[in-house]
Amino acid sequence: MNIRTARQWMVTHEWMVKPMAQTEWIQGKGLLVWLAEVFSALGTGLYLVSVFFGLKEEFAVTAFWAGIFGWIMIAVFKLPLHLAYLGKPWRFYKSFPPFSSAWKTSWFARGIVFTMIFLALAVVQLILQGLIAYDAAAFNSGVMDANYVFMVLAGIFCVMTSIYCGFAMSYCKSVPFWNTGLLPIVFLLMGIADGLALIMGVGLVTGEEVIPTAESATRIMLIINALLILAYLVNANYQSTTAELSVKELIVGHLAWVFWLGIVILGIIVPFAISVGSYFTGEEATAGLLVFAIVCHTIGAFSLKYGVLKVGIYRPLLPKSQAY
Repeated sequence: MNIRTARQWMVTHEWMVKPMAQTEWIQGKGLLVWLAEVFSALGTGLYLVSVFFGLKEEFAVTAFWAGIFGWIMIAVFKLPLHLAYLGKPWRFYKSFPPFSSAWKTSWFARGIVFTMIFLALAVVQLILQGLIAYDAAAFNSGVMDANYVFMVLAGIFCVMTSIYCGFAMSYCKSVPFWNTGLLPIVFLLMGIADGLALIMGVGLVTGEEVIPTAESATRIMLIINALLILAYLVNANYQSTTAELSVKELIVGHLAWVFWLGIVILGIIVPFAISVGSYFTGEEATAGLLVFAIVCHTIGAFSLKYGVLKVGIYRPLLPKSQAY
């Protein structure tokens, strides 16, 4: 083997002996995965929050419109983006039994199934919620009973839609940073926190007093999410050398600005500070501050998914030590 051929072989096969960053889900067409998962978190989080607020008559209108916006984020943004990434969106029906058994082995196929079932159930639930929102008598009738049933059914598949990407990533043993059962929980709880922020925006428009309740829940969720992210990073740091490289890349490497500015400051600290400020002053934050907090929270949602996807690093096929 001559020197030039040997050099080419070594470069081509670097991934066999060196940790290599994954690009399939975050560069080029892979950006569609990132955007799809962000809208998945925002949409499912907002819908789940709307279900809980829909249990009270005084929040019925806000819950209805929040549920509508959550449904739109999934149906109009998340699902088409995912199908576009797969390359042949007109064949999505093959994810469903009996057309295919892909759902038995593929979390992406399961995700499409979960999403389509959720969208169908949520349509019925939102129709019932709309009747309740604009007809006070419907709250204490059989309409509300039927609404409870579809809230539960749609809520279950909404949760599955929210977490399936976390399971898909956690099953990637070749990327140790993702290979943890904490990832689906992180995605679910961060989505709920995003939903609480967005429903405050809906409440500003509808005029219903959802903001105090949503703010109280937001403070708790932000603390839980901050601790959960810390636990996730600590666990990854001690999991393997490759996962440790991902953590360093996210905290002190090229992606540090995404973590500290996007996730920590804008996604957690700013919304928490505004919420705590209104708690101690005994007055609701102004509309301008609330909108600013919601925007910061949403930027945090985009930053979280981007950072987690971007710092995914493949474990070497032929590691120098078992530490990888």
